[in-house]
Amino acid sequence: MLHQKGKRLQVVAIRERWRIDDEWWRDPISREYYALVLENGRPVILFRDLVAGGWYGQ
Repeated sequence: MLHQKGKRLQVVAIRERWRIDDEWWRDPISREYYALVLENGRPVILFRDLVAGGWYGQ
């Protein structure tokens, strides 16, 4: 289930999942990305920040 603009939408498919770990010598970046398809057919990309925590849309 995804909450978007006050609406709850069902995730019907996870098309792809990937992880990026980069710039460890500065400020570490570690993110897990998901390419999703929602019940209304709309594709979205979300990522979870594994360093600071939290979910974000792109």
